[in-house]
Parts: sequence; C-alpha cells; structure tokens
Amino acid sequence: MKVYFLLFLSVVALFLAGCVQTGGQVQREYVCPNGAIVANVSQCPPVQQVVEQTDPEMKTCEEMPDVENMHFSDYCYMGLAYKRENASICKKISEYQKASCYSGLAVLKSDVTLCDGAGSQKNNCYSTYATQKDDVTACDKITEAYLKDSCYSQYASKAGDSTICEKIKTLNSRENCYSNLASSQCDSSLCNKIANNNTKEQCLRNIQYCGGQTP
Repeated sequence: MKVYFLLFLSVVALFLAGCVQTGGQVQREYVCPNGAIVANVSQCPPVQQVVEQTDPEMKTCEEMPDVENMHFSDYCYMGLAYKRENASICKKISEYQKASCYSGLAVLKSDVTLCDGAGSQKNNCYSTYATQKDDVTACDKITEAYLKDSCYSQYASKAGDSTICEKIKTLNSRENCYSNLASSQCDSSLCNKIANNNTKEQCLRNIQYCGGQTP
C-alpha cells in the first residue's frame, strides 16, 4: 500500500511540474502568470507592475490641518464634492458638517434623495433643501417633530402659503404661522384661524398697523 502511495505522489509531482516526454527526453513546461505556456520560465513575458495612482485633490484635502474647532479638511472635501458632484465624498466629512455637504449637493443636483446619505443629519438636509428649492415635500420627509414644524413654518412664510400652516402639529407654532402671514399679507381672516384669544387679539392689532398705516 505504501509503494502505491509513493508512486501516486510521484505522478502528481510530475504533472504539476508540467513535464512531458518527447523523443526519450523530458521537456519541462511552465505556465506564465499571463497564462502562456513556455519551455523555460525565462521565456515568460515581463509582468507589468500595477502602480496605484493617488488622487492628488483627495490627498490635498486629507492633509489639511485642524486648527482648534476649524476642520479645513471638511471644507476641502465639501468643495471637491460640489466640483465633482459626487456625494460619496461627503462621507469623509465630520458629522456636524455632513448636512451642509449633502444639502448643498442635493440643491445643486435638484435631487432630495441625496439627503438620505447624511445619516443623523438628514433632517437638517431636508429642511435646507425645502427652503432652497421651495419644495415643501422635503419637509414631509423630516422625522423630528420640532424640526418638521419649523420647516413648514419657514416654507409658509417664504411662499406666503397659509395652507402649509395647517400641517404644523404644535399649536403655538401653527398659530404663530398664521399670525406672521396675517401681518405680512394684511389678511385679518388668518387671525380668525387662531384659537388662543390673546394671540388672536395681538394678531388683529398687528393688522391695524399693516402697510405702515395707523389705526
């Protein structure tokens, strides 16, 4: 049994070495890295070395210094993300600056879905996008109640659309939304949507001075 085993190993070794027998002589064959079969390893074509190319702009951002609370690398990466319109670069930015990177790029490309990559800062990204692009549907994506109400309020004020005030869940914020629009539009009917009597009366008094007129 031992003899057969040794014989088997000899056959395997001969096969792996790529040996063939021609005219009574043993000729070795070699398989080159590129797959070519040659008689001698020296006949293999030279192996091309793959040299890793360093992105000079990314390297510049990486080497930017941090001075106290100023992370210059963040601004460098942000500018590069805008230049290349590449949201993946925003991932290299510190957490508190991520919203600015993603929201700026989202506005630039008119694509609110880019805010989804902002992680814990995506709500701020949605809010900025809504204001910059006049797109109230971005406010709908915000999951934090206070920030969502603030987003609706800012949009309503900028767009002059009182129907958006109805979306605000917090009572005080909703009534302030109506009051602000009533003053800016000189529309007393908006004051009547306010439930709190003191706030409503103040709203009506403000209307009296609307347009610089005195009562």
